[in-house]
Amino acid sequence: MSGLATKIPEVAAPPQAPPERRRSAITPLGFGVPAAVVLVAMALYPLVVLFQMSVSDVGPSNIVGGWSLVGLDNFADALGDPETWYALWRTLGVCAVLLTSNLVLGFVCASVLAEPGRGSGAVLGLMVFIWALPPLVSGSVWKFLLDDSGVLNSVLGVVGIGPVPWLSSPSAALWTVAGVVAWSALPFSTLILRGAMLAVPREVLEAAAIDGAGYWTTRARIVLPLLRPTMWILAILTVVYAFKSFDFVYVLTEGGPGTSTNTLPVLSYYTAFTQFDMSTGATVAVLSMIVVAACAVPYVRRVNAEVPR
Repeated sequence: MSGLATKIPEVAAPPQAPPERRRSAITPLGFGVPAAVVLVAMALYPLVVLFQMSVSDVGPSNIVGGWSLVGLDNFADALGDPETWYALWRTLGVCAVLLTSNLVLGFVCASVLAEPGRGSGAVLGLMVFIWALPPLVSGSVWKFLLDDSGVLNSVLGVVGIGPVPWLSSPSAALWTVAGVVAWSALPFSTLILRGAMLAVPREVLEAAAIDGAGYWTTRARIVLPLLRPTMWILAILTVVYAFKSFDFVYVLTEGGPGTSTNTLPVLSYYTAFTQFDMSTGATVAVLSMIVVAACAVPYVRRVNAEVPR
């Protein structure tokens, strides 16, 4: 017995993860790093420079050199300027038109297009085409149509109505521009609300039909409450879109006549690049961003609340 060697059982080593599995765990991080670098370079860095300009004294003489810090003086000057508040009220006016169009007209259009029909596909395709048009192109077309001697006034003249100064009247220009912006945004809201309507269970609609509810009664009393979360998010996106709309205003009126269509983005542009007061222009842009950020917070919270944990 003593000559027999006692065999000690070997302890098995823990299994090693195959190289493919280790690589797959690193892959998401590897894909995320380049995207984060691009995001910082293209978005975060310009925002930092913008905030730096808003608290500094920046003009044509020192735009390349060093900037002297002035603190919140630029914000005090911008908030003390009546034109800033006029621009804010004009932006809110555009926002009100957009909200009415996207939520009310968008709901009506989505209700019509949610039903299968021969023309639904063609109308949806046309809406996608309108939404995908660059603002420079669609704005130029609308400027041609709404000119004092344009096509629309020519048609009105045929039926005996005098020309309407759509873009040349200080009292009408802002609402004309707001209507064009609402026209360009309506397809987006219609497609969003239509998709939400198609997600409503058919059993609910069939039960309402059995109870004798008409089509629009069902849409108003049953479908609309179910779309409340979608419409809430759409309303926030509409406000954000209104506060960043620059291209249509610039193409149609360039902020005129006078300053009647100067919204906050347009005021920021002209202050910085026409009056060459870069610091005040940056300050107006930051004020617009604060409003957009205040609207973005409930949007992000709503989206996070709907993500399954």
